Amino acid sequence: MKKTISLLVTISASMMLLAGCSSSNGGDSGLYNTAMDHGNSAVSKKDYSQALAYFTSANDAKSDKSAKANKEQAQNLVDAKKSMNQLDFDTARDQLNDAINQSNGSSQMKSQAKSLLKKVKKIKSNRSDLNKSVKNASDMIDNGDNTAGMSLLKTVLDFKGIDGQYYSDIYKKAVNLLRDNNSSASSTNTSSTSSDSNGNNSNSNDSTSSNSSSDSSNPAANGHFDIESRKVDGKTITDSDISKARQDLTDQGVKTVAAWSDNDIVKAIKNAHKDGRTTIKPSDIKN
Repeated sequence: MKKTISLLVTISASMMLLAGCSSSNGGDSGLYNTAMDHGNSAVSKKDYSQALAYFTSANDAKSDKSAKANKEQAQNLVDAKKSMNQLDFDTARDQLNDAINQSNGSSQMKSQAKSLLKKVKKIKSNRSDLNKSVKNASDMIDNGDNTAGMSLLKTVLDFKGIDGQYYSDIYKKAVNLLRDNNSSASSTNTSSTSSDSNGNNSNSNDSTSSNSSSDSSNPAANGHFDIESRKVDGKTITDSDISKARQDLTDQGVKTVAAWSDNDIVKAIKNAHKDGRTTIKPSDIKN
């Protein structure tokens, strides 16, 4: 805001000087036209704060519907960018719609507002999916299914741009959950080791042997995810396809989808493909 005010003062001073120099040639009209030209140039650079300052000067020089509309349109774009930075995407959406629907406004700003609105909708959709995944991971861990919860957290942390400005809050939640779970697991392991040293070797060894056998038969526990070929009709099943499939299952109410290995998901994608579907169902994992 301080930057915008400072810019307004600087531009206004320049425009006043220009107006004084050109008073014999129309004065206000010259100032108006120059300010409008500079404002449109700033819009081309997507510098909406600067555009707002110029359109404000133009409107002050000669108030008309075009200058007033451009000023209001630029203001909405400035406000929308600020709302996005504050992760207030609902407000940003409303402000962008106002810019798009501005009467007598700039077609260039309208087009840019539409592009930003698409971006906002995509971010909102991504945030909804990621927040669901973090919550499901937390529920899995709370229910004692750490392997599934940790696997689902990994898909969140593997999301492209997860540590960027529009997802930073979700990233922190995922990292904190991961850290807390690792700390809890470490504490449990330490407690188990302590029990062993107190003479419970027989029961402990039996338990260890049983767990080892169980883990060795679980592809997810050992990281054996790439046994199944990731080819279907000559196309590669990507990590993104696998993540989408997991989210599709989560959206269908499947609570333990993260317990399925990537290899299982690849098989399910192939089964769905055979049935002519792009969205997998829980039954696809059993075929």
